[in-house]
Amino acid sequence: MAESRRARRLWLAAGWLMLAAVLWGTLTPEPPDLAPPIPQFDKLEHFGAFLLLTAWFCAAIRARRRWLWIAAAFVLLGGLIEIIQGWSGFRDAEWLDWAADSAGALIALWLPALWLSRLHERWVTGHAAGL
Repeated sequence: MAESRRARRLWLAAGWLMLAAVLWGTLTPEPPDLAPPIPQFDKLEHFGAFLLLTAWFCAAIRARRRWLWIAAAFVLLGGLIEIIQGWSGFRDAEWLDWAADSAGALIALWLPALWLSRLHERWVTGHAAGL
């Protein structure tokens, strides 16, 4: 049981670290530009980040009825990030970024959250069994 709790804590810690990385990348004055030279590629980055974050935190919660609240929190976070960027003076608010964030968060409720939920349970159960 203690191993299971530790595994769940590690899962959540990894999620919080990913969230911190996304917040740093979206709120720093000059984030590293790792994107290929494809127009509007950053929208795919926004979509993917919020899809992963939402699915990751949903997987940590067994009660699926709470998943919609998690997705709503990430939709709101995406909007808040854009507002802060607009106020910052060194970043621009792009509402299409928020649309990409929101789409990623909502689509995460479907297949990604289910898949990660199964992976999470196997990892926690396997970790608790000493694997």
